[in-house]
Amino acid sequence: MDGEVRVPALQNGGAQTWEGGGTSERGGVEGYPNCPPGYPSNPPEATGEKADTMKKPTRRPGVKPPPDRAKRSIYLFRLKNPIRQLFIKITEAKWFEIIILLTIMGTCISLAVFTPLPNGDTNSTNDFLEEIEIIFTVIFTTECAMRIVALGFIAHPTAYLRNSWNILDFTIVMIGMVSEVLAILQIEGFDVKALRAFRVLRPLRLISGVPSLQIVMNAILMAIIPLINIALLVLFVIIIYSIIGLELFMGAFHKTCFDLQTGEMMEDPTPCGG
Repeated sequence: MDGEVRVPALQNGGAQTWEGGGTSERGGVEGYPNCPPGYPSNPPEATGEKADTMKKPTRRPGVKPPPDRAKRSIYLFRLKNPIRQLFIKITEAKWFEIIILLTIMGTCISLAVFTPLPNGDTNSTNDFLEEIEIIFTVIFTTECAMRIVALGFIAHPTAYLRNSWNILDFTIVMIGMVSEVLAILQIEGFDVKALRAFRVLRPLRLISGVPSLQIVMNAILMAIIPLINIALLVLFVIIIYSIIGLELFMGAFHKTCFDLQTGEMMEDPTPCGG
């Protein structure tokens, strides 16, 4: 109405309630037309909450978030480095994993075919396998170097050596490299065959290459812990029976029949003691 004057009905710390229902504290409430002119109709608190809600990124269901990678790998390669980006794409590719698994299977076959001969003797098959071994070592070393550049060495939580299976792979690769270098140098007094014996660990790389095998292996290792008491009981029983066997057959199988005149052992010796 003309001539109507609005007076504050309640004043509390700078907030005034006007006749007609409006409230103002340097700003009115939305939906109240009686706010003094010049004040915004939306409270700043509500506007800020709405803006924060709109800024939150939305992620589609089923899409994995990008992995948290080290900003620098081995203190040289940044995330945007083209070499590191290339190695990341290669090591995460499915075809690369298939090639590594086939290489592991190939080295397992070569270990099974290799025939050790006494006195350092060899044959054409062993010579061929020794040449193939160099190719396997180069492939595994290249894979290890690419993964270290892509993931980092050890400093970052997602680095290469922060995975226990990668530690096994790294140890096998380093032993293979050292054995090949020592074989080329031919250092006197050092037996390279002792290091080459660690090649038998290469089939364990199948576990690191197949995630399902990792789950099975971890389950087996976790199941072994409760079975320690049962294993100790079985070992105790075996020790008891071995002691009984020693008492009953002690020295019996160290004697055999021989000719009393010539003193020679019979052609088909059999135990005569007891």
